[in-house]
Formats: sequence, C-alpha cells, structure tokens
Amino acid sequence: MMKGPVLYDFQKSSCIQQGKVLYTNNRSVQVLCQDGAHQMAEQIISLYDQHGCDCVKYLKGVLSFCLYDANCKQLLVVRDRLGVQQMYYAQLPTGVVFSSSLSEVLQYVRHPQIRAHELAQPIRHNYPMDLQHTWIEQIKRLCAGEYAIVDADGMRLHTYWKRNHTPSFEGTKEQAIADVQRIIRASVKRCMQTDGPVAVLLSGGIDSTTLALFAKECPKEVHVISAGYKGQYACDERVVARRFADEYGLIYHEVELDANDFQSLFDEYVQYIDEPCFDVSSMSQFALYKKAAEMGFKVILSGLGGDELFYSYKDDNAQAYAMQLRREFDACFPLKKNWRKYMRFMAKNWRYVLMANHPILEDDKLPTLWTYNDYKKFAATASLQQDGETIFFRDIDVQAPSFPYIAGVNEVYDNKFSTFANQLCVYLGNKLGTACGVELRYPLLDSELVEFLDSLPLDMKFDPKVPKRFQKEVMHGLLPDYILYARKRGFEPPFDFIRKMCGQYKYQMLLSDHVFFNSMMADKLLTQYLKR
Repeated sequence: MMKGPVLYDFQKSSCIQQGKVLYTNNRSVQVLCQDGAHQMAEQIISLYDQHGCDCVKYLKGVLSFCLYDANCKQLLVVRDRLGVQQMYYAQLPTGVVFSSSLSEVLQYVRHPQIRAHELAQPIRHNYPMDLQHTWIEQIKRLCAGEYAIVDADGMRLHTYWKRNHTPSFEGTKEQAIADVQRIIRASVKRCMQTDGPVAVLLSGGIDSTTLALFAKECPKEVHVISAGYKGQYACDERVVARRFADEYGLIYHEVELDANDFQSLFDEYVQYIDEPCFDVSSMSQFALYKKAAEMGFKVILSGLGGDELFYSYKDDNAQAYAMQLRREFDACFPLKKNWRKYMRFMAKNWRYVLMANHPILEDDKLPTLWTYNDYKKFAATASLQQDGETIFFRDIDVQAPSFPYIAGVNEVYDNKFSTFANQLCVYLGNKLGTACGVELRYPLLDSELVEFLDSLPLDMKFDPKVPKRFQKEVMHGLLPDYILYARKRGFEPPFDFIRKMCGQYKYQMLLSDHVFFNSMMADKLLTQYLKR
C-alpha cells in the first residue's frame, strides 16, 4: 500500500506529499508507491522520461502509484490494471487528495456525507458493487486500469487498460495448457523474489496447491499455512492440506481457532477496515496473517482470483451460459423458420433457454447466516441519523445488479472478478496483511495470465457443467486427483462462532432490533470513522 496521502494544490500548482517518498531522481520527478519499491520507482521514472504519461501503457504488475513532475507542475496518479491496489481521491475546494487508504482521504473531507445506498448494498451483499463511488459522498475510487492527470487546470481521468475477450488464440488446447502453466510458473517465481522466507496460504483447493507446487520449483524453502476450527466442522480442510504438504515436501504450519478466538480477533480486525466489506472468512485469514508475521514471514502468496478466472461457481456458470445460449438462440432463430434446427437446439438446451428468462441476481434464497433472511429482519426496523434526517433501510433498494439476457459468460465473470474478488477479497487481504506487517501477493492476478485467458475461445476454457474444467486440465498430472476432483468447500467459519459474536453486540450508530454480522460490521465502520 502507498504510504501517506498525496495532495495537489491548485492555487500553488504544487504537490504536497505526506508520507515517505520512496525514490527521487535529481530532475525534480518524484514517485510515491509501495514500501520497498525503489527498483519499481526507477523503472517508472525511466519509462516516464521516454513516454510521459503514456508510460502507463508499458507498465505491468501491481503498480499503483503517484508521480509528480515539478517541471510541468503535473501529478500523475495510476491504479494498476487489475485493481489489486486501491486508489481513492476527493476533490477539495483547493485541490485533490489521493491515497490507497480511504481513511487517509477522509481526514481531508469536511462534513462527510454517507451514501446510504452504498452502505446498504454491502450490508445485504457483503461487498461494494459500485466500482467508482464509495460509502462517503465526497470520496471516489480510480477504477482498475485508470489514471488521473492533475494540474492547475483540474483533474482528468483516462482508461489505459481493460479486458478484451475477443478470441485471438489460434493454437491447440495442448499449446494453451502449456502457455498457462508457463505464465503461472513465471508469476509465482516473481512473487517468490524477496530476501526473507515466503509462506503460501494453503487450503485443499486447486488455486493454493498450484501456487505451493510451483513455489517448490524455486530455490527457496516453501512454507505453507492453513487454518482450521476446533471441533468437527465440514469447512475444515486441514487434513487435505496437511496430506498435500507431507507428500510434496512443504513445511506445514496451521492455526486452530475457536469461538473465543473470533471475538478477540474481531475487536482488532475492525480497526483496519475503512470500506463496508463484510466477509466472515477474512477473520480466519487475519489469524493466518498474524501467525505468519509471528513466524517472521514478510511475504505471503494467496490464490485469490483463480475462482473468477477459471469459472469456479456452479450456479453462475449455468445461468451465464443460459443467457449466452439465449442470445445465440434469438440470433439464429429470429422467426423460427428453420424448425428442424430449432427443435434440435431446444431438445439439447431447453433447460438453459428457460433459465435465461430470469436475469442473474444474487441468490435471495441463500440460507447463510449473514445474507438475505437476516438482512430482511435487520432492514425492517433499521435506521440511521444523518444531519438530523432519519434514513430508513427498508426504503433503500438493495437488489443486486442484474444482467440482461444478452449478457454472456464473460460479462458475468468480469463483474464477479471486479466486485467480489477485488472489492472484497483482495481489499481485505491487503488491509489485514498490512495491519500484520506482511505483504500479500497474488500470482493468479497477473495481467499476462488474464490477457491470455481472455484470448482463448470460450468453448476451450469453459464448461457450464464442470467448474474449473480448463484449470483442471492445466494441472492434470501435476496435482493429485484428491485435489483436482474434490468438492469445493469454501473457507467459511462455523456459523455458531458468528452467532455468538452477534449475540453480544450492541449498536452505536445504527438502530435496529436485529443484529447480524454485516450490520455489526457496518455499525463499527460508522462509529470508527464518523462518530464525533
């Protein structure tokens, strides 16, 4: 994460950098970026010397940064291609302030106004869905693959990269598999480059085991850390993780948590969250980061992003494919003149065609503790005071964004990638990792990998009935069958741990007769940053 906010003053046409400038050349160009990024800053300045602001087109990797050129009195602010690092900003009467931390930008905002909708949506769905606006009216985000230029004339936003799903790959599936293996190997190798030991977060899934396997090929000891829960719980994957570590010569560590651990973790955890991102499994991750820090690890590898890149979600797969078939169906049979072809199509795909009549929504029937049913109970009586006005949550539309039937598989998963993966999982990983003094690295969130996968024909990489089919083909013969073909479990903690926490909580800024995990987190967020 970038250290400290950067403020551009319109009146003085100058840049005030609060925090450590990690690299400065002797020509009045300064770069502020992540800790330990001296070499990265040199690369940025070199490319800036050659290409000016177009240097962003030549930069890859997690390279969110601010660059100030004192010669032309211009500030360049960049968010990386995949949005792994956040970049917030607020336009002030006298200038613009930027930071990778929302709370740092908030310090410059007088009388912050709550965007009730952007608070209610995450309470209902667990994470922000608006890629630009935040829960504070005055604060926005740069979008992934976007940069801002700020000078005396104001601020201008530009997009320098976005995903392109045009199938351009002309090789065989065998060649595609070999290329994916090569790209992931190279990404893991880059992420392993650090002076100290590296730990891999290990579950029983394909993503984390792939990273651990390829990390083993590097000239470094590979440590893996897993989390589990005291008692007999189906969500505990330590048995599989331990077996894999033993078979492949990995140095295994684990953390075991109980309900009391969750309560103590929560009290510390909420201090570091400045966006309404509500994920109970992240507290288990927090325990892993703390364990890693205690053991002296400064870098941790995470398999986040693999589920979204390789089509892991069974229900999303079916519904997205249904809409794509419906689009093709309507294009092929506008008037249903070719009735024989029409009947053959319907006989094969009628279930999907019928499914496509219903737009993709977040499942309102999910029986989980912290989603729909509890939200309804909360919202029935929930309210919030703002500037003497009462905001009632029952009046706020929290339906998840839907897709028209013309959407397809890629459109659905692009949304999943940019919201769930980045707005929730990566955000929490970065925040909580930084709080523990460790750096999270994500080898699967590699722009070269994303671009290559996007270039493949859909039928080569996607199967509506077999989640992660292509990834399983990529890792076939490398990972054992008990990993490749195991049922996906997820990393959610036991419900009774969460119930105990909710049962002990009292609201401070929200008013409601019902407490559940997301509402508890939202209240903590409001209290921490807005209560005066």
